[in-house]
Amino acid sequence: MAIGLGAVVVIGAGGYLVGHFMTADTMPARTEIAGIAVGGQSAGQARETVQRALTPELTRPVTFADGATTATITPASAGLSADWEATMAQVDPGNSWNPRVIWNTLHGGARVPLVTAVDQDALTSAVSRQADKFAVTAKDAGLSLSGTRIVTTQAVPGRSLDVAATAETIASGWPTDSSAPLQAGVSRHAPQITDAQVSQVVTGALRPTLSGPVTVRTDKGDVVLTTAQIAAATTVATTGGKVSAATDMAGLYRASAAARDRLGLSAGKDARIVISGDRPTIEPSTDGQGVSLENFTKAVAPALQKSGAERTGTAQITPVPARFSTDDARRAGVNQVIGEFTTKFPYAAYRNTNLTLAATTINNTYLAPGGTFSMDTVLGPRTAAKGYVDGWVISDSQLRKESAGGISQSATTTFNAAFFAGMTDVEHHPHSLYFDRYPAGREATLYYGKLDLKFRNDTRYGVLVQAFTTKAPVGGSGSITVRMWSTPTWQRITSTDQVKSNWVDGRTITSSDPQCHPQSASPGFDVRYSRLFWREGKVAKKEDFFWRYDPTDRVICQ
Repeated sequence: MAIGLGAVVVIGAGGYLVGHFMTADTMPARTEIAGIAVGGQSAGQARETVQRALTPELTRPVTFADGATTATITPASAGLSADWEATMAQVDPGNSWNPRVIWNTLHGGARVPLVTAVDQDALTSAVSRQADKFAVTAKDAGLSLSGTRIVTTQAVPGRSLDVAATAETIASGWPTDSSAPLQAGVSRHAPQITDAQVSQVVTGALRPTLSGPVTVRTDKGDVVLTTAQIAAATTVATTGGKVSAATDMAGLYRASAAARDRLGLSAGKDARIVISGDRPTIEPSTDGQGVSLENFTKAVAPALQKSGAERTGTAQITPVPARFSTDDARRAGVNQVIGEFTTKFPYAAYRNTNLTLAATTINNTYLAPGGTFSMDTVLGPRTAAKGYVDGWVISDSQLRKESAGGISQSATTTFNAAFFAGMTDVEHHPHSLYFDRYPAGREATLYYGKLDLKFRNDTRYGVLVQAFTTKAPVGGSGSITVRMWSTPTWQRITSTDQVKSNWVDGRTITSSDPQCHPQSASPGFDVRYSRLFWREGKVAKKEDFFWRYDPTDRVICQ
């Protein structure tokens, strides 16, 4: 038994030595590297054989794709290469004593893969540079109205390249003898608003709403709402990942005003606060008859979701209260003068005409709490058709004749009345040149569409503007007065003295302009003053004002 075992050991050792020495010469007969037969070749020959055979695969651009989008990178720039040392070590370990290698040698050779090397940073960078090709921003399905036409756009799914997953696929799949691209890894991004959501709103809301006109039946006749009117009052909202459609019943109610007027119902009248006998008086309101917004909505809203002859509704005619009732007028608190100012002017026919017309237009303007007075809006364009005549205005530091000349004096007077009434100054523009009949800096000019006088009523009471003129006789002077009627919010409002500084002399200009008007020079200067708001005998608030006047040039007309 001992002798037999020794014999086996001797025989086995002999075979092992044979296998060892065989590994040091040529490749066993059935040796393959990456599917390429290299049996009988030396290690150097085998390496050259494999390199030559695999060069097309190792240098071929690597293509990866998703759907119709394809991108390509080159192995060299992507850090992909063959590790020849590690590859040959699988079959050419030198005079190897490795039992596995010797075993393969004794059995005629082995099939081994190509070992690759991957520079992960280079590969990731190369793939990242292709990411834009795959990027698609998700786009919500669209829904809008073009007149009465419903317009839809399809949603677009979004996607982005998963760089890490794609790099992993390339690293594990390269090289390949196939021309088919590797599968790119992508992340899918669904739009918030889908085609199905849009379709639901179209079929469930918009198509019924816009399917035809709606008839509102009353005891006095019918009011027909056209499809165009309904569409104009209908809006589509696509926000917060949701889409919806709604019809503005108040807007549709306003659009039907003309049709409701044709019913011949008695119209109501708002109360008015007007000056009568030099005092504010209330012209009472009267209620009218009509279809209220509430009754209109009850009739129309259900009909919008019906079709054909069923698109009708019945609305009851009820009393319609005035928007500004007699009680509203009483509660407005217009009962005393809280601000007043008067300016004088020398005789000129254009001043008598233009200032009187402006005062008449301004008179009885009511300003509700929170309302803003705009003189440009109240007066409108100052044209000859309205009765305005040419007068002198300032243009480029010179006097020229234009329509409604001199009207700025009404703005100055109104500004000062609002100033002492405590109105909030929104916009005012002093003249560029100083006129000594006005308080320095505390005055205002007008130019239609460019320079306006605006102030806001930030009190809890209404304000009524009263304005009137005393025309100037030939050789004498006239005046314009503006009063603000309301309830006092402050104990009193005063102005500090105007402090003048930085005097500047004017130039001498010779002009041959046919419209030239000679004028004397006067200096320009800076002026500062403050508005003081008094409460309980103390200044509770202070507002500072500043203006810089240009010098008046001396003009010599040739």
